[in-house]
Amino acid sequence: MTIAELQALMTDGEFHHATYRNLATLWEGLHIYVKDPAGHRGFSHAGIFLKNNPELNAAMEMVRKTGISVGSYGKG
Repeated sequence: MTIAELQALMTDGEFHHATYRNLATLWEGLHIYVKDPAGHRGFSHAGIFLKNNPELNAAMEMVRKTGISVGSYGKG
């Protein structure tokens, strides 16, 4: 995922939420979810900014006010 893609999701109203996963995972980073009526609980995974992605900080800033959750159901 790129900053431009994230911005497009937010602009188009497709962005649902973001989760930062950091415990017991190879996929540590900011996971981005989009609205999806057919998806689990009305959303589906759209992409990730891994912990070593130079765009991670900018992505975190973009979604900061949306309420980033921590991990799967709050368990990292």
